[in-house]
Amino acid sequence: MSALSANDRLAAIAAIIVTITGVISLAWAWGVLMLLPVLAAVGVLFIVFQPRIAPAMKLPMNRGMLLLALGGIAALIWVLVMFQWLGYIMDNLVTADSIQFLVGLVASLVLAFAGWRAYQADSGTSPVAPPAPPAAPPPSEPPSA
Repeated sequence: MSALSANDRLAAIAAIIVTITGVISLAWAWGVLMLLPVLAAVGVLFIVFQPRIAPAMKLPMNRGMLLLALGGIAALIWVLVMFQWLGYIMDNLVTADSIQFLVGLVASLVLAFAGWRAYQADSGTSPVAPPAPPAAPPPSEPPSA
């Protein structure tokens, strides 16, 4: 993990949490739709560790786009399931199943954010990159006599 960039570490940790809480959500009958965030998180883990696992493999798209797509899928599905179970969550806010579900929801949103940052870094519009230096002003003309 120490060889990863800060954003890759964030994505990996969020993906691990999404995977664990997603499997628990499947076991606690939050719905079979919870399988999609689990698969997306496993995909993110593969992409993050792909240079170490399979360095010769070429990804089908650029890395940032894949991370954004998988993180977005995980977050979108988790939010949809949250809206489906919103009444139950609000009535049982301090139960173990609601807490683990909300932890997974936050982790899926962090996963989408890490994907967004990776996409921005790949496209060259990263907000963490230093701004480009201003262009030099045109040379001034000498005064005419």
